[in-house]
Amino acid sequence: FLITFFYLLVFLGTTILQQTRSETTSDENAEEAVLTDDKLSNALYQIISGCGRAIVILGALLKSAREIHEMRTLGLWNYINSTGSIFLENFLACSFCTGIFTAQIFHLFEMQQHETLILAFTSLIGWGYMFFFIMPFRFTGPFVIMIYKMLFNDVLRFCIIYIIFLAGFSQSFFILFNENGFQGYISSIKQCFLGLLGDFDLDYYVGGKYPLTSVALLVLYVVVITILLLNLLIAMMGDTYADVKKSAKKLWHLERARIALDLENGISKSKRDLNFNKYWVDIQGERYLQVEQVNNDLNCPIDDETNDDD
Repeated sequence: FLITFFYLLVFLGTTILQQTRSETTSDENAEEAVLTDDKLSNALYQIISGCGRAIVILGALLKSAREIHEMRTLGLWNYINSTGSIFLENFLACSFCTGIFTAQIFHLFEMQQHETLILAFTSLIGWGYMFFFIMPFRFTGPFVIMIYKMLFNDVLRFCIIYIIFLAGFSQSFFILFNENGFQGYISSIKQCFLGLLGDFDLDYYVGGKYPLTSVALLVLYVVVITILLLNLLIAMMGDTYADVKKSAKKLWHLERARIALDLENGISKSKRDLNFNKYWVDIQGERYLQVEQVNNDLNCPIDDETNDDD
């Protein structure tokens, strides 16, 4: 946890240094602009930024080597078909390393615009990787599980249904307003998406060639999307929260066991066979995970119900 957090801080500091630019201040009595940063400070920034970039690349290489070792140990199919926290860790780790390497390739070829776009998404993925480390804790684990299930169940279903409505209404408004070509259809999609957020101009629809039909479709769109689908999404999230809350402790133990298994897969077989590294016991030839139950009020998850222990 601490190593990853420190690594992300180095990544953040390197990004800040790369985005630091020399400012110019103009004097009324001077003919030329005066630079506020001298050459010494610029050289210092470049040295620190270069060291930070080297640390970021080295960390991505080490993480890539670990993920490749895990692929070889589990097999590519089992690695891809992992579930729960293991899927989250594998997806975020591979995406982050790929983003770092891609950004460095663009940097070598001086494709700054593409490098900026890749780094923007890579930064988000990197900090999202921290969810994997706070999932084993009782205080935060159940809430991370709730967010995970809401995103990949409720929000995903909502997006699939919304895309169908969005495509249909966008095409309808595209035809009614006689927009020009593909850019006109994209503009129609933009107007419909802003309507989802409640940001629409009624005069724009009234001023068209078919004002009555346009306003009627707009009202239908607002009723179906803004009122019906958004409230349905909120209701689905409420049900997911209630379901996860009932079994929060069990789900937390399950994800913690998956994380322990993932960490074991990253250890060599010789180290796994050492007795002091064992967290499992043999009972009649079967492996069972050793779990120490701690009765500590500070470590109890929030809103846990008493029937979770049944």
